[in-house]
Amino acid sequence: MRRRRLIALIGGVPTALLVATLLAPRASMAQQKMARVGVLSSAGRPAIGRGGIYGALFDALAKAGWIEGRNLMIDWRFADGSLARHDVLAAELVALNPDVIVAGTQPSALAVFKATRTIPIVFTIVQEPVESGLAHSLARPGGNATGLASMNKELIAKRLDLMRDAFPKAKRIALLYQPDFDMNVRQAALAEGAARVLGLHVVRVGIGDPQTYDAAFAALARERPDVVLVIENPSVFARRDEIVRRMGQVQLPAMYGLQEFSLAGGLLSYSINFADQYRRAAEYVDRILRGAKPGDLPIQQPLKFEFTVNLATARALGMKIPQSVLLRADRVIE
Repeated sequence: MRRRRLIALIGGVPTALLVATLLAPRASMAQQKMARVGVLSSAGRPAIGRGGIYGALFDALAKAGWIEGRNLMIDWRFADGSLARHDVLAAELVALNPDVIVAGTQPSALAVFKATRTIPIVFTIVQEPVESGLAHSLARPGGNATGLASMNKELIAKRLDLMRDAFPKAKRIALLYQPDFDMNVRQAALAEGAARVLGLHVVRVGIGDPQTYDAAFAALARERPDVVLVIENPSVFARRDEIVRRMGQVQLPAMYGLQEFSLAGGLLSYSINFADQYRRAAEYVDRILRGAKPGDLPIQQPLKFEFTVNLATARALGMKIPQSVLLRADRVIE
């Protein structure tokens, strides 16, 4: 009798509703599953706040349903700009066996890739994903790493063009770069070649850990270039406030590769949009947490770029930025 009543009840329920009802507990359990995401930051802890470079990543993950403390656990590691620390920190994250590891820069991505070929990796600003061995191709990475490229090499010529337009009388430029960082050496060589095509005389000035800063800025003060091109790297980014402050002390205008330098008081910057890169990286983290394989997700190129002029710094340096340059700026800091 009870069986006939149950069958009668089921018979009156639409099939789609019945299936949804039966699967509801399973869906609820899936939503409650705790996902674990590791993050290897080349920068330091102050850069990760909701207003910092990782804010866009976790805001986008939250919109996709991944809420920290509810169904998302985050393991952080910070290299504080030290290239030597990346391998140790990557090994620590891999030992925690997260579901996916977010590695922002090329040094952090390479360190994690060296530590694991099974845990999915999503990188956000890698300059040479294929050349460095992180992927077989942009269209089909094929391994356990994917994400977004940075195009830093391609942007060097654009930065030099903007520098020339801002300072049309400039004849000598200095390249501030890290000589023990292979990627910086290649970038400096590209910048040197592009500058010479423009008829500019180039001076290279090396910089590394903080103990090298006094010598580096003493060299800049001695050389007195018309403008400085700062080649970005994890060490310089992590200490951007000090770099900008010291540049002001030697009273030299500079072009930087990341907007964060202009926000810290740097005169000019032209870069990819960090927030957009991290927001798009969140899409890949979400897809991987839902079962996608990183090797099947194509590496994406930057879509948004930003030219920033800090007029307050220009006034402090006693310099006037041409109106034609200001009109091209995406952001002018008064």
